Amino acid sequence: MAKKKVKNKKILLTEALRDLSKELTKLKKEKDSLSRKLNEFDKSMVDAQSRESKLRDQISKIIAKEGQLNKKKTDFQDKLVKLKEKLVKVTKIKDELREL
Repeated sequence: MAKKKVKNKKILLTEALRDLSKELTKLKKEKDSLSRKLNEFDKSMVDAQSRESKLRDQISKIIAKEGQLNKKKTDFQDKLVKLKEKLVKVTKIKDELREL
């Protein structure tokens, strides 16, 4: 009877160890899967940060170019005002010459 109890305990322990081994294998697979996903996420995040940095650089260049273009626009507007003033003077002189 005692021998049978020991044998039953051994069988139960063996089954328990088998179940634990299966569960451990399953957990290792899940861990590996999560590790792969984490690595993919890390790579994706690094790529996104790199793209963000490049876009920020492009925006900075565009803003600098916009500043240059705004200055040129202002300069051209000033020249246009001066040209219009000269045109008014020339037209006035022309009208005065016609009267003579």
